[in-house]
Amino acid sequence: MKRIAILGFALESNAFAPPCGRADFEQRGYYRGADITAQARTEHPAIYSGICGFYAEMDRRHGPAGWEPVPIVHAASQPAGPVEEGFFRELLAEFEAGLKTAGRLDGVYVAEHGGATATHTHDPDGDVFVLVRRIVGPAVPVVATLDLHANVSDAMMDSVDVMVGYRTNPHVDIFERGEEAARLLEELMAGTRATAYRVRLPLVGPSVTLLTAEGHPYGDLIRLGQSKIDDRVMNVTILAGFAFADTPKNGMTVIVTTRDDPALARKLAVELAEAGWRDHRRYVPRMIAIDDAVEQARAAGTDPMAPSILFADPADNPGGGGRGNTTYILAAFLKAGVHGCIAGVFFDPALVAQAQRAGEGVRFRADLNTRESARFSEPLSWDARVVHLHDGRFVGHHGMVEGKTVDLGPSAVIALDGITLVVISKRQQCLSTDFFEALGVDVAGARSVVVKSRGHFRAGFQHLFPPERIREVDVPGLTSPNLANFEWQGLPRPVFPLDPGTSWTPPA
Repeated sequence: MKRIAILGFALESNAFAPPCGRADFEQRGYYRGADITAQARTEHPAIYSGICGFYAEMDRRHGPAGWEPVPIVHAASQPAGPVEEGFFRELLAEFEAGLKTAGRLDGVYVAEHGGATATHTHDPDGDVFVLVRRIVGPAVPVVATLDLHANVSDAMMDSVDVMVGYRTNPHVDIFERGEEAARLLEELMAGTRATAYRVRLPLVGPSVTLLTAEGHPYGDLIRLGQSKIDDRVMNVTILAGFAFADTPKNGMTVIVTTRDDPALARKLAVELAEAGWRDHRRYVPRMIAIDDAVEQARAAGTDPMAPSILFADPADNPGGGGRGNTTYILAAFLKAGVHGCIAGVFFDPALVAQAQRAGEGVRFRADLNTRESARFSEPLSWDARVVHLHDGRFVGHHGMVEGKTVDLGPSAVIALDGITLVVISKRQQCLSTDFFEALGVDVAGARSVVVKSRGHFRAGFQHLFPPERIREVDVPGLTSPNLANFEWQGLPRPVFPLDPGTSWTPPA
């Protein structure tokens, strides 16, 4: 019976956002031992979907009693700033203790994100991988799953046999990548030798340019890579990375893993990198100005025959470390008298508490961002009415939260003149129409919708809003796609599109 350790650390770190610590992980998802297995096999899990996929594939192959999972710890936070050193070292100690007491292991699955930084290092993911390899030794195969926004270091490459990156953005294939990790780990445990090669490009695509639907350059490159999978090529992973981590390991990375054929891995990785670089000028964001957004929202609100419009606020994306509470779009829409608009999800626990004190149906003066000190989180006061109060828990039906348990924390729906705002107390991005509908807000009947999200919302709103009715608005924020807005410290330079004249020559 194969004994497989399961562990992981999932954080996407924004260098310009406040640091995070234990409380952030405990709020989002901190699972130990048997709780990991229980979550992985439950009907509506809250844990990272890759773990669920890994268990599902192993159960299909062997039956639940035919293999022995050795779950240790999986800790995940909403994207935030760098992780605090003290907490991270405590987490590493938990990983080490669990692996050392696990006994004989035949393999390890690491459910990672790959985009983390820490207050003391730019490569905490590398520290996790190095720790695993040091304890289990060179002979035990180690497979990891990574987000497409992972930034890959030498330590990560040297410590893991196969790194399996997602293929979709929005990330609707996390479960499937967990399944793939299980299949590859089975192959390695049977004796296959994995050989990998990596090429990094001086390309840091702004977040809104990294969609993988047809016609987008990143998706085209990923699909080209997948066409190379055969009996010699185990895996092709192409990671765009996460710009806001601001590290020396930033840059789109191509990793090809072969079955004991290092020359082929190198050749194919270079070919795919060349193909990616030929398209590098397509990674330039195209957003609309706030004034244009105001006019379009106002027009949609006054003409019931006009198509409804979805406005995305990618600069304040909690899925990239944003606080989810900037008021630039909201204030502009309110001042312009926009009607028929719904907006969310807005992170403001103090405002939720204010609405709870007022009670449903009661009018009150809504005070936004009274306890925020983060840059861009400006205060705003407006007359409001409490429409509905909710505990914030639901099971999703669309996009990345389909079948998953979601917890927004205590929540409130408030009416601000012609705008209905969903306010939450656990910071996260708006991933689907469920984030409105579960709280009684009609998305289909809205004339315009504003979401705090960069791009993951597309999978959860696509049944109502095709791409031609989606607008990305250019406003300030911690996750602005305008990379020139930030003072970069660690990012390798020159890099495109921040430095338009950037050039690249394939390795000799």
